[in-house]
Amino acid sequence: MPIDYGAAMPAPDDMPQDLLDAAGDADDIVGAELAALVPEFEKPINPKVMNALAKAIADVATVMGMDIQPDEYIEPVTELEPDVVRFLAMIDAAAQDYGKPLPVRLDALRTEGDLTALTAAMMQLADDQDFVAFLDMPFDEEEVDVEIAGPEVPAADFDFQARL
Repeated sequence: MPIDYGAAMPAPDDMPQDLLDAAGDADDIVGAELAALVPEFEKPINPKVMNALAKAIADVATVMGMDIQPDEYIEPVTELEPDVVRFLAMIDAAAQDYGKPLPVRLDALRTEGDLTALTAAMMQLADDQDFVAFLDMPFDEEEVDVEIAGPEVPAADFDFQARL
């Protein structure tokens, strides 16, 4: 799925190529790890279902500030591509934070019906103006006092100058 992160990401000319490559490699690793969570489908998934899913992902990603240009599916698929799973996980995390998690967990995807339920939920999210406002809310960084407890170490009286 070709991706343009839009204004959320600096232009490729503004970043060194090795950092762009490292970011792409990290995305590939995360996608592959997440894709391993999704089992192979019980039956091949119709291209129309996959195209609707890809469009829904792109619509939600647009609301999140990314411009995704999904490829068109022309043949049935038996498993999801790592990029698709990575975006589903990202959208699910945002939906959970919003209070409306996606209806099917990634590791429970088995049928066209499961993908259709995800597609419908994502279409609702993309059209939900409260979700858009939620995504645009400023991030509140709470200051948290963290105290690390451990054994008390007695201060040593050491004369560094005498050692020289």
